[in-house]
Amino acid sequence: ARAVDWLGKQKDRPWFLYFPFNAQHGPLQAPQKYLDRFPNIADEKRRTFAAIMSGMDDAVGRVLEKVRSMGQEENTLIFFFSDNGGPTPSTTSNNLPLRGFKATTWEGGVRIPFCAQWKGQLPAGKTYEHPIIQLDLLPTCVAAAGGTIESSWQLDGVNLLPYLKGENSAKPHEALY
Repeated sequence: ARAVDWLGKQKDRPWFLYFPFNAQHGPLQAPQKYLDRFPNIADEKRRTFAAIMSGMDDAVGRVLEKVRSMGQEENTLIFFFSDNGGPTPSTTSNNLPLRGFKATTWEGGVRIPFCAQWKGQLPAGKTYEHPIIQLDLLPTCVAAAGGTIESSWQLDGVNLLPYLKGENSAKPHEALY
């Protein structure tokens, strides 16, 4: 609600919104209205996790709807990503067939969802196959805003726009550590 309210106050000027969630982390707690959405999930912990994720989906949807209603969708680069890996046993989930989970270096720990949207600038529905990292967000956002990356910044990330637009078919990173 605060993010939606804040966006309404920014509609006539450039803005940056960082909208993190900690809800999917322990302790697992959810309002009853979200728990009620999943009456068929018998495992209480799993039901709570589903409710938490549903609440996050609703909140992200409200923010995206606000951007849309402001007529800013074509002027807004949006990223959505997980923090650092897949579910842990405490959320009653698993990553099968991937090995490992959050905080491990197996593919189940570092393979995370990373979505980008910039209507009219990035192709919709495209799956980008080369590895990228959250460190790429800063140079990508600076480039999207028309800024210049100074070499003195010594950034580890790269501007993803040429890769996501198909203007550069090389890998953005030879290796990630």
